[in-house]
Amino acid sequence: MWKSQQVSQIDPDVDFIFRNAERLINVTAGCVISFGLAAGLADAADANPHDPGHDWSQALYGFHGDTILMAALRVSLLLDRDEKVVSFQAVHRRLKLYRVRKGLLRAVASRRGPDIFGPPSRADLIREFFRTYAEIDWQVHGRLTHFRNRGIAHLTPQLLAKSITVDELQTLVALIGRLATTLQHLCQTKTAFRDNMLVEYRRIARNAMKPIRTKVAMSGGD
Repeated sequence: MWKSQQVSQIDPDVDFIFRNAERLINVTAGCVISFGLAAGLADAADANPHDPGHDWSQALYGFHGDTILMAALRVSLLLDRDEKVVSFQAVHRRLKLYRVRKGLLRAVASRRGPDIFGPPSRADLIREFFRTYAEIDWQVHGRLTHFRNRGIAHLTPQLLAKSITVDELQTLVALIGRLATTLQHLCQTKTAFRDNMLVEYRRIARNAMKPIRTKVAMSGGD
């Protein structure tokens, strides 16, 4: 009886953060993986350029286009300002409230135990979340959101490149990764997001294309 009362009395904004932390982190992992794969495929294309008409080149550019689009769309969704959408902006909006910050710290202590494994402390992690969030370039995100809202017929790598540069997208992906890492440590979720995932999947994509590049080269590109 006491437990059910305790659950019912939790601040709904605190509960929102707890309920959606793993979801946000998992979508972030997909975003980072997509961008890492796209970067690795771009590396492979640069290392061994071929006639665009060759099957190898067509497959590579197709994979690259789809992975970079998925990364861009996930970035846009993860930073969406719509109050009905689960996003890092929704978490930030709630964390700005003093009662939510205090309530979250109490809830984490109740569910995960005392804050004895720092530094950083849980309060430090909240401050880190704010610092990372403050680095987001919202003009860049606005261009990305405009691209997303143009409709499915316009969701092409070519139009994406006119809205945002690869470097700008990588910066947003990296910032989202840092937000996810901080949230993972703060809420002590069961997720397995890692700081090096982008680099890891970039290497995986690059290495996966090596045998194919070798085969194409040996066959003369046929």
